[in-house]
Amino acid sequence: MSSARRTLPIRYAPYPGEALDSWLEAFAARLGCPFTDVLGALGLPNRDPAVAAPVLPRWTTVATPGELAAITEVTGVAAEVLAAMTLQPYDGHAVEIVPGQRRVHRQALWGRAGSRFCPACLEETGGRWQLAWRLGWSFACTRHHVLLADRCPACLRTPRLRSHPRREVPRPGLCSSAAVAGGPRPRRCHHPLSDTRVTALTPGGALEETQRLINTALAAPDRMARWSLYGPGGVPLQTALRDLKSLGALVLNHATNADLHSAAPTEVLDRLERYRTNPLSARSQRHPDTQRSDVHSYFAPDDAAAAAVATTAGLRILCAADIPDAADAARWLIERVASSGRALYPAGVVSVGGTLSPVLEAALRCSRETQIMPVYRLRYRTPVHSTRSPSNQDTRAGMLPAALWPEWALRLSSHHPSGKPVAKRTDELLAVACLLVGNTASIQAATRLTGTNVTSHNVSTLLAEITRRSDCTDVLPALILLADHLDQHGSPINYARRRALFTNQNRFIDPRRWNDLQRRLRSTGAPNVAHAQRWIFQTLTGSPPHLAHPGLAPAAGAQRQQYQRFRWRILPAEADLLTHTAQAILDEHSIDEPLQWTPRLPSHALRDLVLPGPEPDSITVTQLHHVVPMGDFSIAQVARTLNTTTAHVICLLSQHPVDWSPPRFRRTQHIAARLEQWRTWYEGDRLSLQSIADLEGISLATVRLALLKHAVPLRPAGSYPGRSRRK
Repeated sequence: MSSARRTLPIRYAPYPGEALDSWLEAFAARLGCPFTDVLGALGLPNRDPAVAAPVLPRWTTVATPGELAAITEVTGVAAEVLAAMTLQPYDGHAVEIVPGQRRVHRQALWGRAGSRFCPACLEETGGRWQLAWRLGWSFACTRHHVLLADRCPACLRTPRLRSHPRREVPRPGLCSSAAVAGGPRPRRCHHPLSDTRVTALTPGGALEETQRLINTALAAPDRMARWSLYGPGGVPLQTALRDLKSLGALVLNHATNADLHSAAPTEVLDRLERYRTNPLSARSQRHPDTQRSDVHSYFAPDDAAAAAVATTAGLRILCAADIPDAADAARWLIERVASSGRALYPAGVVSVGGTLSPVLEAALRCSRETQIMPVYRLRYRTPVHSTRSPSNQDTRAGMLPAALWPEWALRLSSHHPSGKPVAKRTDELLAVACLLVGNTASIQAATRLTGTNVTSHNVSTLLAEITRRSDCTDVLPALILLADHLDQHGSPINYARRRALFTNQNRFIDPRRWNDLQRRLRSTGAPNVAHAQRWIFQTLTGSPPHLAHPGLAPAAGAQRQQYQRFRWRILPAEADLLTHTAQAILDEHSIDEPLQWTPRLPSHALRDLVLPGPEPDSITVTQLHHVVPMGDFSIAQVARTLNTTTAHVICLLSQHPVDWSPPRFRRTQHIAARLEQWRTWYEGDRLSLQSIADLEGISLATVRLALLKHAVPLRPAGSYPGRSRRK
């Protein structure tokens, strides 16, 4: 065996971008020898060992290091230059090469067999074939402003499907396919391919610009596609072309010529229409009656006009500025798919064209925004143009109260002109809706996890009402922002634990303590102690009282109304007692959490959203306290004075109790609130009655009577030298 191969007698440089087999054929033509002689000199097999027929050799797709080294030794062309003349540099980007078989996967990335060509380029170069013409993404010559030709006009065969006949001297620029006559040893067609008629393109037109954009992406050293939709960082070229293939398939399968007038001239659209009437070639083994209606999702178009139109229409979507713009650009196409009778659910709309990137998935979902049920809009987060698919978000249930926080419920709840809410138990329904954001859980499961007992129908009905009302345009986006905030920052309160601990408890405060306070605060009409128990239950768990223990939950509608009135008419001293009692209960259970909490989003997050309720902080506590009169008052009158809703005033009064008592009862309440501090000063710090009176700015008699009334033993006069004799 010879240790070294003999070099060929001439050196013949490849053209820029030329395919390896084209260069070797030109070599053989220059030497005037049969193609088999050149292959033998290079150590390349005359017949692919994997198949019986002389198909296109595997080294035209991927050459092994040994094959490259042998060619380099004989021709003097560097191995890296030779490797760039195969499809290997495009593997995983513009084509997918089957591992171990060295052939293009035809159903991935629109891989195709054979090669298109530009007749003018063949004439200028003496019949040299560009490697890029083999790609399904090549359909136009931007130098000569024409669509590439697909077939030889004489034999109607796609060029370069098979290897050049081994025993013939190559004739560059002539068709090497078998003539139409056929036979066991058919003669070659030998039609001059430079005479092929092609479709002219408008220089700088949409089709040509699409080809330029793809060529730029194919030539990028980092194989990244930096198209607008994908953001400044871009995505791997394979991802972008996979998206483009999926959109192109939808265009070919569903778009009409009327939809595509702005994308291509009439002559190109006519070619597209002829192609779509018989999308599979005559050589296909699939019977016409069994052809799939979405065949273009699997096979690259055989016609350059079809590839050009499909790619151009798809790129108009992928080059949109952002997801909302891409959704607008894709809406006509998705509507065409829907009109074909195919049901497009949120999960199904992204599978109509194959595997898509998250960005394109989001755009296609958002294109169906008005047709998607509100529940699915929350699951897929379409109102905020999210790229995330639903997942298990059940842990969020522990961060949510059974009834949404009062400030959030106020902001997100819509009311009729009469002031009544559009739905009962809206705060509970909104809490369930917040759990559904980005979540795969069913409505029934979400209801159970939040600890409420509303029905799935109630939730769906509220969400449907929200989407119909003009004043609720951004309620769904607000719920999504709230859910995202909880997922990112968590909650300092474990509401699930509190519901488990306290829902079955029916007593939180000793009735004697409550009644004792009432004797000091009110002369008549003291609130029922059951309301105090309910207040503590709701404060601890975030659940409305009707979800409490049966012995505590208000049974009748009148009781529920009385409790709601109790919440906004509660006096500061009553609120202090109940708050301290609730905090003591948490301490008894070793729960190191704040008693109450409300999530706060950045000030700009909700600023521009259209929400039905007022901003809770738009009225200050000082303003509220200033307008509430002493004695009995009307909540509606206070709302009119503050130019807001009754729901807003009720929310504020529940959180910031106002001392609306007459003057004599206000004094009593102040004494009740300060009594424990006076006791500490008197008994612990040994201050005199006069000193306490001076600190509080009241009379000594008031301090003395208050301590006596509450059974605080007073010290005898003069019991401490140097102190005043007065008690």
